[in-house]
Amino acid sequence: MIRASRVGGDRTAPDGGNGEMEAVFGLARALQLELAYQVAADGKATVRVRGELDIATADQAYAYLRDVVDNQDGPVMMNLSELSFCDAAGLGVLARVAGHARRAGRSLKLIAARPSLLRIMRITGMDEAFPEVRNPTLSVISLPRQATMTVGS
Repeated sequence: MIRASRVGGDRTAPDGGNGEMEAVFGLARALQLELAYQVAADGKATVRVRGELDIATADQAYAYLRDVVDNQDGPVMMNLSELSFCDAAGLGVLARVAGHARRAGRSLKLIAARPSLLRIMRITGMDEAFPEVRNPTLSVISLPRQATMTVGS
């Protein structure tokens, strides 16, 4: 299930209404993704992404995130601290939303992404779409040393 809502603030919700907006979408799988955003007094919107961003939730998540970007005058931050799973379709959503924001001249940044997501973003090159996730201390992935054996001498 995707649960999407707008929390607080007095800006127009993505559906064109005012106040709190909540929509629940039933999906074939029992997985859940919750998206909510709040607009601060300075105009900065923060989207909380909680649950699983995958092939089952990707299309509806993209539509919601695109609407948030389109309806904000200020920057949009996506808080990914509660994102428990992200597959290739989920990465595609992040890339598409970043492209949409860039074409619209809007600022979109990721915050609080988990190390596992950061690693996948680096491996796939997605960190180029979100320079804020680049961190020199995480750019080198340490692999355990492998023992070598020499046969004969």
